[in-house]
Amino acid sequence: MGSKTTSKKSLYSSQQDSEDFWKVDADDHEFWDAYVSSRPNYSQPFYKIIHDYHSSHSSSHALAHDVGCGAGQVTAELAKHYAHVIASDTDADHVAVAKARLTKDFDTSHISYTHSKAEDLSTHHPPSSADMIAAAEAIVLMDRDAGLQSFARILKPGGTLAAWFYGRPTFSDPELFAKAQPILDKIMVRNWKKVIEGSAPRRAWGFKRCADAMESWLDFLPFEEETWRDVHRFKWNTHSTLPFFGEEACGYKIEPTSNVKAGEEVVEKRDGDFWLNEWDLGALKEYFRVLFPGFREAVGEGDEVVDGLFGELEELMGGEGVRRRFTWPCALVLATRR
Repeated sequence: MGSKTTSKKSLYSSQQDSEDFWKVDADDHEFWDAYVSSRPNYSQPFYKIIHDYHSSHSSSHALAHDVGCGAGQVTAELAKHYAHVIASDTDADHVAVAKARLTKDFDTSHISYTHSKAEDLSTHHPPSSADMIAAAEAIVLMDRDAGLQSFARILKPGGTLAAWFYGRPTFSDPELFAKAQPILDKIMVRNWKKVIEGSAPRRAWGFKRCADAMESWLDFLPFEEETWRDVHRFKWNTHSTLPFFGEEACGYKIEPTSNVKAGEEVVEKRDGDFWLNEWDLGALKEYFRVLFPGFREAVGEGDEVVDGLFGELEELMGGEGVRRRFTWPCALVLATRR
């Protein structure tokens, strides 16, 4: 069977030229169900780091924000610890998805919803009103300075900003990491290249901004001493790759920056059990299929190169149905509002 090709025009003809490139319709239930089921599960030990950090700076647990809420996984966790949680997203469809999923377990007295960019949240919510702002997989997608300024206005003195980002699934076994991870990375690069190439200017700039931020392991975030204190930066599994896409996929130079200051706490850990997933090849393919909305149109089916790479992975993983352990690279930044 010949290689299936998709023209650049067909991939982007319906895309608005915007730096906000992550968008899925609310009624695409099949995508959202598959997306949620194939993501890593943020573990309770991970959340405990965040909760303990906040409790060491503040006794207030009145209001939390989940910024870039997506389907609402983090919102549900915050609702266990805060009297009220506000779930927000730059896309109205994503807010609708979170609301539909969360109203099964939480009423509007416990969780409310805001359609807003993170950079504009302070125009919707009063200053010094929030105890916690969580931004999972979101901070690399926003205007860094405008976002941090918005968060600083909303947070109470002693309030916590918790921002984290995870990257590519990573084989836990050292031998598989050496032999199979390069193949997985080739699939990642090929898929993202098809999605990114041909992007209109603002969309391309959005991918570039995101790639620079990912490559920095969130060190691009600056915390000015007059506004923030007690900054902690955690990095898990830095031997792996945090960026989903880099120079090979983007076609332009990636320029990470570091704004780590003296006195900030930096912790690096290698942990093969961090957010552990056990997947066979079918589960890994499902992860790729819903990693990004455009992948369904751009990748996989009929692509002889990708099919061949998955064939190599299947052999290295031990054959059909054999499950292997995957961990994740992740960066978490915690900071307290003065």
